[in-house]
Amino acid sequence: MDIPAAPPAGLAPDRVSPPIASLQRLVVKDGVHLGGLPAAQLPWALGCAWAVLPAETLSEADVNRALKAALAGPACWLDTDHVELRRWLVDAGWLQRDGYGRAYDKRAPAQLAPPLQPVAAGLLGLGDLGAWVARMRQQHEQARAARRQAWQQLA
Repeated sequence: MDIPAAPPAGLAPDRVSPPIASLQRLVVKDGVHLGGLPAAQLPWALGCAWAVLPAETLSEADVNRALKAALAGPACWLDTDHVELRRWLVDAGWLQRDGYGRAYDKRAPAQLAPPLQPVAAGLLGLGDLGAWVARMRQQHEQARAARRQAWQQLA
C-alpha cells in the first residue's frame, strides 16, 4: 500500500492516491458499519478515530470522551458507539490496553503493525483530519445540490 499525500482542497478523487480517493468516498457516506467494511477500508475507518486521539496514557473514561468527540467529528459517518469503536481499535492494534482495561495508549505509527503504518502516515499527512472530513462532506453536498438543481431545471 502506498503512502498517500494530502490532497489539496477541492482536488478530485481521481487526482489523489487510490487509498485517499477511497477514503474520500467513504467519509461522505452516513451510517457506515465497521463490520460491513471491506478489509481494505477498515483500517482507514479505524484510523480516522485513532488519528484524533491524544498521544498519552488515557483512562477508559478519557478514551470514551475522545472517541465520542471523534464520532461527532472526523468519524461522524460511522454508525457505531464509542464502546464498540474502542474495542475495534484495541482488537485491530491501534490502541494498547493494560491488563486491567483501565489505561489505554495510542500506538505511535512506528509501533503499529506494518500494514497499518502507511494508513497512519496517510491520515497524519492530511493535517487536521476533522477539517478535511468536513470539507469532503461539504464538497459532496454541494455537488449533490448542483446535480439536483440541474435535474430540476430539466424537468
